Amino acid sequence: MTLYLSELNQNSFSKELIHDILFKNISDDGKPCDCIFVPSSRTGTKYRTPAAVEQYFLGRSSKILFSGGDNGEFFESVPMKEMALESGVPEKDIIMETNSTNTKENVIESLLVLDKYLGLKNIQRIMICTAFYHMRRCHLTLQKYAPSWIEYSFYPVLDKTTRPDNWWNYENGRNRVCKEIKGLIHYAKIGDILDFKIE
Repeated sequence: MTLYLSELNQNSFSKELIHDILFKNISDDGKPCDCIFVPSSRTGTKYRTPAAVEQYFLGRSSKILFSGGDNGEFFESVPMKEMALESGVPEKDIIMETNSTNTKENVIESLLVLDKYLGLKNIQRIMICTAFYHMRRCHLTLQKYAPSWIEYSFYPVLDKTTRPDNWWNYENGRNRVCKEIKGLIHYAKIGDILDFKIE
């Protein structure tokens, strides 16, 4: 039976359904991209930035876009940029977006910045570099708001406790995936993300 996110309620979910929604068919295709898109988090320098920098030096893209604004304590994209610079990424290859405070804003504000610096018409493929459990939401948001011709490569970043192979073993892993699933259902129902077909 085929279901859509918007058809689900926010009650309990099986481990298999959680896996299908958050992790199924998300893997790196190895293709070159026009930009590495890195939505920020408070701990963005711990996992996401090193992964993006690694892919930059492997030649996957000549540009990294760090997206994240003021969280009340600091601008989240700023330490990510500083780490990339310290790792040897030239400043000319770093694009900054500093207005966003959530995933929807990450996407919308970043598209405006990309249009200014690269021209959306010139972008064919974007690499999404974010936490594995956050990848689906980021991708569905991009699909909702970005031009339809843009394609995506996934570079899911593995943390310690919210991985596809262990999240159920940790309380914070279980809490994260449940919160993410509930958020996805809500966003699909109100039209903030592309509705996702679960097969």
